[in-house]
Amino acid sequence: MSETALPQSSSAGSSLGGGVILWQSVLLRALITVAFGLVTVFWGNPGTLGLSLALAAYLLALAASHYLVVRTLDLPRGNTSRMALLGAAGLIAMSGVVVAISFNAVVAAWFAGAALVVMGGAELFAAFYKPNGIQGTSPLRGDWIVSGILGLGTGILLPFFAAAGPHGLLGVSGGGALMAGALWTLSALTLRHDGGKSKAA
Repeated sequence: MSETALPQSSSAGSSLGGGVILWQSVLLRALITVAFGLVTVFWGNPGTLGLSLALAAYLLALAASHYLVVRTLDLPRGNTSRMALLGAAGLIAMSGVVVAISFNAVVAAWFAGAALVVMGGAELFAAFYKPNGIQGTSPLRGDWIVSGILGLGTGILLPFFAAAGPHGLLGVSGGGALMAGALWTLSALTLRHDGGKSKAA
């Protein structure tokens, strides 16, 4: 799914000494999403407490991995896409904290849904935003488009399943996570095969 970046500068696509390689940070995000998805599949009766803790842990881990991916990309500090993606990571983390302390299925549905919508929107923005004078595309552009659509879809659906209880909410969020996890796993393997690296922003 990943696209090879076109040259943006003489250092684009390189990695800083000791820096994180892009495919590794993408793989971390993939493992987090797949792990959460598998937990939702095999957890038959999570209860409200289980729902809150599982969703909170997922959101916090997702925020951390999302932040790491953005930091690994070769994006200038003033880049609008970078700010949108990092802002989304912060909102995801805050939503995770709220869900963790709420112990309420309705609150979990709305805050987790809002977090996923924000992340999906930020990814779509980053995929399609092209500053004037900048040539080429991000190696994650194609993945952001699919992941953004999945995030938006899952986030929008979650509040409508609030009445379905913890099991229903975990099913919806877990289904979206499994699809996203498969996408990001393929992306990481593609980047690894292509030797994709990016310096930290």
